[in-house]
Amino acid sequence: MHLESKNEDYMRKIVTFMMGVLFILTFNTSIKAQNDCCGLGSIFQNMMQSGIFGGYGIQKFSAEGLNNYIHNTPGLDQNFKEFGTAWGWRAGANILGFRSSDILVALKFYFQSVSESQEADGTYDGVPATEMLKLDINSWNVGMSLSYILNPNFDLRIFDIYLTWTNVKFTNEIKSINAPPKDEYKTPDTHTGFTADAGFVWYPFPPYLSVEVLGGYSIFAAERVDLKNGGRLNTSGDFIDGGGFFAAAVLTVGIPFE
Repeated sequence: MHLESKNEDYMRKIVTFMMGVLFILTFNTSIKAQNDCCGLGSIFQNMMQSGIFGGYGIQKFSAEGLNNYIHNTPGLDQNFKEFGTAWGWRAGANILGFRSSDILVALKFYFQSVSESQEADGTYDGVPATEMLKLDINSWNVGMSLSYILNPNFDLRIFDIYLTWTNVKFTNEIKSINAPPKDEYKTPDTHTGFTADAGFVWYPFPPYLSVEVLGGYSIFAAERVDLKNGGRLNTSGDFIDGGGFFAAAVLTVGIPFE
């Protein structure tokens, strides 16, 4: 716990610094726009585009509490591996993009949903059955990006930085003729974390279509999960005690301001 709090504090300082740099760049762009009447003409010239995007990727994470629960529960330890790799999608929007020379600053947000599931065949009350464990990690992400424009078809994404709000759902379900109701757990509150990434952007049809390849690191956690109908899942350690590296491919449809 102490190590994780130090990491979060360190990441918070980095995110605050980067957001400050981006704010200064955006503010300077707006100040330069005051050269014309009311500044509106230059502002709209510097506003490149907004857009919507969607993508798919992988998210690594550390789930000490969940994995200890699996190892210490008869029937689960023999049939299930440790959790730690989730796959899923993201969808969001570039709210505004500002260009100053070869630097592009964008304000953006997205929703991400990734999951990891495992199944094991066996018997329940003497009847063939399949048990399924599924972990869903959902998050809202709001932040900014800084890119260097290499040429009309390629950008270098120096970094994206986001504040994140994450919640987790865990399901244990037995599929059989006489199966009991499935156990559904979820986090009682939302965890605030951070995400940072970098990569490349390719514009096959600039400025209307772009493909991003990104890699980065996410910090998030889930201290515990509670049963939907009351009670909680007893674990030694946080249910999810840390995030990890991620990679994603993202397709963006741009809406230019022209």
